[in-house]
Amino acid sequence: MYIKTQLKLYFFMISILVSCQRLKLNRTIDGLWIQEGYGRIITIKDSTYTYFNTSKNSCIPLISNGKLTDRFRIVEFKNDKLVLNPGGIVDYYFTRLEKLPEYCINNARKIDHSPELNFSVLWHTFDKHYAFFKSRNIDWNIVKKESYKKLKNIQSDKQLYNLFTDILKQFNDGHINLDVPDSLKIKHIVNTKIDSIKSKNEIITNISSTYLNCFNSYNNGVIQWGILKNENIGYLVVTDMNNFSNYVPNQDISAKNFDKEYEKILKTKSGITQLDDELKGVHFAMNKILSDLETTHSIIIDLRFNGGGYDTIALEILSYFVKSQKHILSIKAKKGTKYTDKQDYILSPATNTYQGTITVLTSHNTASAAEIFTLGTLAHPEIKRFGSSTNGIFSEILWKNLPNGWEFSLSNEVYSDPKGNIYEGKGVPPNYKIDYPKNGTEFYNSFYKGKEFKDIGIEKIIKWQKQRSN
Repeated sequence: MYIKTQLKLYFFMISILVSCQRLKLNRTIDGLWIQEGYGRIITIKDSTYTYFNTSKNSCIPLISNGKLTDRFRIVEFKNDKLVLNPGGIVDYYFTRLEKLPEYCINNARKIDHSPELNFSVLWHTFDKHYAFFKSRNIDWNIVKKESYKKLKNIQSDKQLYNLFTDILKQFNDGHINLDVPDSLKIKHIVNTKIDSIKSKNEIITNISSTYLNCFNSYNNGVIQWGILKNENIGYLVVTDMNNFSNYVPNQDISAKNFDKEYEKILKTKSGITQLDDELKGVHFAMNKILSDLETTHSIIIDLRFNGGGYDTIALEILSYFVKSQKHILSIKAKKGTKYTDKQDYILSPATNTYQGTITVLTSHNTASAAEIFTLGTLAHPEIKRFGSSTNGIFSEILWKNLPNGWEFSLSNEVYSDPKGNIYEGKGVPPNYKIDYPKNGTEFYNSFYKGKEFKDIGIEKIIKWQKQRSN
């Protein structure tokens, strides 16, 4: 009896020691973590990390020996749960792993050009993470079947590149990219004889000279503003949702020198610091803009030439034009046949907000982060949208690697409005439609009839404003 009691006590003490050891281990963030919904694993040790891109039988270091706080903010850490934020509007959720998968252990991988292996990694990555097969009318299993027939005849990287290009262009998704060596890319011959092609900068310059009394610019034209002639209407054009950091005090230097000075300072900053500086730049610019446009009763926000950037910047700008805190959008990420839990984004007004009537101009060129801005206006019906539907690409770009060294990207996040509506592929619709061409060159040229410049979007808003005031 005595021996049995002693054995029980012994095993009890051992279990306590093991439990305490586990608790001790789980008090540190160090260890292996698998990310939910993005196909990535992170290893953390002594504040450094390695980030792996994973797919079926593929595990490739995306970042090695990075400083964790340069790349992420720790939102939450508790035992086997870790939440990190890379500076965007989406948090990344991780759970602990006991060990790396077998195919991750040998980090010193060799480049493998096997067409079958590279196609397999591409196909399975899309199959697990791409969120829009149905809305893009893609039967991914048929693509697999037809591609395997073609793979047998592929003898070079060039042929494999052509196959992948043919597959991916079927999606018509601007967030799908294939990054390969320049030697494989098809060189397009530019017809220098065409003099009629207009540029974004040329159109904005013509808007200024035709419709505005004066025109101000910040950071090489990333955001520009003025007041319409003979109207008490402000005009604000945002051409990008990045490069807002207030790094170059001299705003009058040439575009080339500005970019050079900006990049020089940018390279000295960590990823998280860069995003913080972007937000500070938005505050600096917007306070000046609202001061200059304080006497106007209405403002036009022009996003027709904006192809995207940072979601955080887009929503930070929007915060200066909303009057109440609201749930404006939700995000979830695809993980196999399911999705991650939905994350709701609540937007609060900035300290200093514009009080007049707000209209937004969009086109089919309004894409990505500029569409996040536009999506956010749906929760604020007082903000009216003029133009064409936006491009229809909302997800952050998820970059992945192939065994042969190539990189590719896809859309794995689903953005929806507060009612659950999804606008992928079709874009956010306007309240007042203008039939802008979808083709970029045709869109730019649509502002001109011969030598005459005319902006039907601005003129339609002016007319609408006068009808409202009568």
